[in-house]
Amino acid sequence: MKHAGLVRERTTQRTDSTHVLAAVRDLTRLELVTESVRAALEEVARSAGHLLVGVVEEDWGRRYGRAVRLGKNPTRPKTRILAAGQDACRLLEYLYRNGSGYRPGPQAETLRQIVVQNYYRDPAGRLCWRTADDGGLPPSSLAIVSPYDTTARYVRHGHIIDWKGFAAHLTETCAPDSVNVITDVATTSAATNDGQALSGIHTRLARRGLLPTEHLVDGGYTSLVHLERAAREHQVTVSGPLPGNPTGQHRKNEGYDRDDFHIDFERREVTCPQGHVSQGWHGPYPRRPRPPPRP
Repeated sequence: MKHAGLVRERTTQRTDSTHVLAAVRDLTRLELVTESVRAALEEVARSAGHLLVGVVEEDWGRRYGRAVRLGKNPTRPKTRILAAGQDACRLLEYLYRNGSGYRPGPQAETLRQIVVQNYYRDPAGRLCWRTADDGGLPPSSLAIVSPYDTTARYVRHGHIIDWKGFAAHLTETCAPDSVNVITDVATTSAATNDGQALSGIHTRLARRGLLPTEHLVDGGYTSLVHLERAAREHQVTVSGPLPGNPTGQHRKNEGYDRDDFHIDFERREVTCPQGHVSQGWHGPYPRRPRPPPRP
């Protein structure tokens, strides 16, 4: 395609992303823990079924014999939460202590991570359910949403779009004197920032000799850090709207807006509407030369 003149370096390209749903069932946190126990039991039953003789109780078949479907409002939720957590801990402790010669598989390791992310032990050693205010919850970039796809993540964009899965980033040429040709396709975790994905796109385009002069993107890609990095490392001008101000003060038109502050990049100073000057600076602009090393 290069020889035919359909693609060439240092033209104009554009990138946008779309959400990709993970091929897994949408689970509540309680369903996630319960289904993870079932997946680990199935894994052990296939590879070393004799190990389950000393740990599985009679009522485990009723709890984990089929795919878990509890819904958002299950009966006796506190009892179910405690039972699932205790069963998970008992199974894991048994496998790691008594399974001599048996190496726990990926489902057992996934169960261990899910237990850590959803339970904690209080000072008395009791197993407790994590909440945002009690024990803390992992960020969406780390939280496992399915025992059958540990790379899928939950993300929410604004108040409308939310999904569990991944994000696909597509880049194509858009020069007015040529046809549009896709130059890069990347799939990332749904929780990966678009600006981070942009750095990888430029690295791959540079390897293929297809870097653009101007890269057109939407507001998800245009953080100042990634704009500066694209210009510094690849001499690419990233063009797009800067992210809006999502704060409650901005929506209610109360307090100070970002535009009310004066930013002096040369002096690395920010002046507030009341005339106070900032004491520190964190950011890439401008790049000052490093002092020579001491002898």
